[in-house]
Amino acid sequence: MIMKKYEILGIKIKDHSVRETLKLTRETLSHNKPSSVLFLTRDVLLQAENSETLKRFIEEEADVTMISSAELYRAAGAEDRTRVREIDRNLYLKGLLRILSRERRRIYLLTSDPGQMVNLKSLLGTFENSLQVAGSYDTAVLSGEDTRAEDITNDINSVTPDVVFAIFEGEGSADFVNMGKKYMNTGLIVLLQPEQLKFRQDGSVKSGFMTRLTGRLFTRIAGRYR
Repeated sequence: MIMKKYEILGIKIKDHSVRETLKLTRETLSHNKPSSVLFLTRDVLLQAENSETLKRFIEEEADVTMISSAELYRAAGAEDRTRVREIDRNLYLKGLLRILSRERRRIYLLTSDPGQMVNLKSLLGTFENSLQVAGSYDTAVLSGEDTRAEDITNDINSVTPDVVFAIFEGEGSADFVNMGKKYMNTGLIVLLQPEQLKFRQDGSVKSGFMTRLTGRLFTRIAGRYR
């Protein structure tokens, strides 16, 4: 399946399939060329609607972007059942973690609070229980003027992970990737979203009533742009 392009809320997005993204991931890990994977959700696009920095990051700067909620296809007036199945089953994370476990790659976890860290470890452990976690950090501040940004960089560089899994909201994603590509010794940055921490025991995406309701409202809003 080739990469497809959509426009939602006036934001031009590229949606890579699991197969494409895993191929690019393998190339990144083989050549140690810094790269980023950004998961796109409703909240990310709503934030980007009012942020030129985040919009530019989605449209131009992120190396790979993947839709990670089925409602975005409805918002784009499109239907892609294959990708929806990939999303529901969390197949990219499943495939990536299998590679990392098999090749004994080192990973680093970065979240904005301890609760997210617990949930992130639980999510990753659902797929693989032999991951090499080299380090972790809880912080919500990534400003270049803040000493914690330097602390994070130093901590990551001290363990030289192959992959950093990070959870940020809004412009924090763009800031972190830009900083990471300049100063961090890592090959791949995977930007997850807080919504992805809600999952079933088998690792599949969990969607409750409120998620479905807000999804329908989002679809109506996005329809006004078409």
